[in-house]
Amino acid sequence: MNIKAIALDLDGTLLNSKKEISHKNLEILSKLSKSGIKIIIVTGRTYVSSKKYLDMIPYKTTAITYNGAKIIDTVNDNVIQEIKVDGEIVKQIISLARENNFHINLYKDNKWYIEKEDDESIHYAKTTGLSPVICNFDTLEDFSMTKVTIQNMENSKEYNEFCQMISEKFKDSIYTAKSQTFLFEILNKNVNKGIILKKVLNSMGISSDECIAFGDAMNDFEMLNTVGIGVAMGNSVPELLNKMNYSTDTNDNDGVGVFLEKYFFDTTGKL
Repeated sequence: MNIKAIALDLDGTLLNSKKEISHKNLEILSKLSKSGIKIIIVTGRTYVSSKKYLDMIPYKTTAITYNGAKIIDTVNDNVIQEIKVDGEIVKQIISLARENNFHINLYKDNKWYIEKEDDESIHYAKTTGLSPVICNFDTLEDFSMTKVTIQNMENSKEYNEFCQMISEKFKDSIYTAKSQTFLFEILNKNVNKGIILKKVLNSMGISSDECIAFGDAMNDFEMLNTVGIGVAMGNSVPELLNKMNYSTDTNDNDGVGVFLEKYFFDTTGKL
């Protein structure tokens, strides 16, 4: 198989537990990038919180952020495409989250909005490096959002039931997935990592079969299932590991670099 692109989730995949790109991972990606292979970051993060990692990889290309809702040309930081969740749906989700006392996050224009600071938002701020804009959501002029998330660090039974209810109530209008057990993500129905990655690859003249992709959570499933070689990290949620034909070591053991080194540089040429 002639691989022309590598698509990478960030948290839990390319990044280790310290939120770093290891020397081995960076070295392998740099070699492949210099040989002409496109390196595409596909993350649930905002572009702002992804940029420092994107800048580490040579030969800038396209970045897929917000789980696919926003595509960025990293050469000049221009937005190529943004697909938002309808404002009326966002209003209903806000109301339901308030009624059930769950922490909700809104994202738009590289800003993260919350109504109050709590343990959930403090943890998220430390993880991403973002600072929230605290405001009463009722004062927002436009409720269409790039992404909406609902958090519950305890991953409680009530939380999971609420997430399931949201998925079912708006099933014809939204795409939902968990990027982490405690983080439920809500996007436009026409958005997921697989749909958008395929579009970006096509724009580069690359077929999905010519791409290797790596991920660790169920929001990566569509992406891994779309490409020629979809690889689940060793630290992936069991549901994802059980669905994929390929797996590698954990994010803390250079799983991305280990797989790519074996695939591209093994003298036998075989996995």
